[in-house]
Amino acid sequence: MKTGLSALVILFLAFGCAPKAVRVPGYLSETRSVIVRSALSLQGKVYRSGAKGPEAFDCSCFVHYVYKRSGIIIPVTTDALNKTGVEVPREAALPGDLIFFKIKRDLHVGIVLNNDKFIHASSSRGVVIDMLSLPYWTKNLYGYRSTL
Repeated sequence: MKTGLSALVILFLAFGCAPKAVRVPGYLSETRSVIVRSALSLQGKVYRSGAKGPEAFDCSCFVHYVYKRSGIIIPVTTDALNKTGVEVPREAALPGDLIFFKIKRDLHVGIVLNNDKFIHASSSRGVVIDMLSLPYWTKNLYGYRSTL
């Protein structure tokens, strides 16, 4: 584990609000590592429609904010994000890639952490890690895009 991430985990443990454990592959490029670490550092931030951070986010603004902190400028809306980069199949998606869900008629976006976990700004729980293997996410999975 990198020193910065280790310090972050220790800090959360010390204050009793540890983030969910997530296993992230160690072979990531520096850019992907920065995106993942940045996203994980925002766990627990609240959801607010249209909020662009850093204290509150909606789903697409969360993704935009994380990428911007990593030095990459991407669109702000889910529709525009869904046209950014290239579509990748699930088995080729890497940590830091975008994951999309079609919920009712709307798109929802998050950031891939590993082959079963992603982080996103949930309208009911704020910035959280969820498992793709949960039936709700599996049935609403729309696709993956890589901008890296």
